[in-house]
Amino acid sequence: MGFRKLDKWLKAKVGGYELPPIIKSKPWEIKPSDKLCILAPHADDEAIGCGGLLIKYGSQCDVILLTDGSKGGDRTKPDETATTRQQEFIKAMDYFKVANYHIMGAKDGYLIDAYDKFKQIDFSCYDYVIMPHAYDPHKDHIVPQAFFARLKKENNKITAQTVYYEVWGAMTSPTHYIDISDVVAEKRKAINIYASQTSNIDYASRILGLNHYRGIKHYVEYEEDYTIA
Repeated sequence: MGFRKLDKWLKAKVGGYELPPIIKSKPWEIKPSDKLCILAPHADDEAIGCGGLLIKYGSQCDVILLTDGSKGGDRTKPDETATTRQQEFIKAMDYFKVANYHIMGAKDGYLIDAYDKFKQIDFSCYDYVIMPHAYDPHKDHIVPQAFFARLKKENNKITAQTVYYEVWGAMTSPTHYIDISDVVAEKRKAINIYASQTSNIDYASRILGLNHYRGIKHYVEYEEDYTIA
């Protein structure tokens, strides 16, 4: 039974009852002329949340790594950890065939203090700017959406649409999806480039499990979900 029929059935059976509104997500049609910017709070977030998109459209994407990654490993050696993670990031950019990327270098865990650095980024050339959604349970992950919303108010030259992706928490009502069934193996390889992170947590299997589950709605094997604001 489709959602509309289910809603009508409930109203008929239980007077006055209405289901909460549900947004039915649709395919995200990225045009060859579109220019995308992906914001990664940490090195690996872009592969986890947008790996399929990057494999399919990497040549149209710029990626900005916002933090130095110094807390993502042995915290007694933050400089060494940061260097390792940034090297992995560069390797991943090569894998995704991303021509333009930038490491902003805010202190890991303290991205909220780096707005002065963030506002120096030129977003005026992009059609979409993509970042973790506002309810992702990590303090660095929720900052980009707040920064970008503020910057758009301050700079009317930024016309890009805001797009959200999933890292540590699922979105309740994504608006769009990309079928990544044909690039799942490549996405797994991309996530596993970040060996310093996957040694403790099998991020690839866990996020691909989410992608596989998401595909139920659209009868595809795997999909990445996005919310275009």
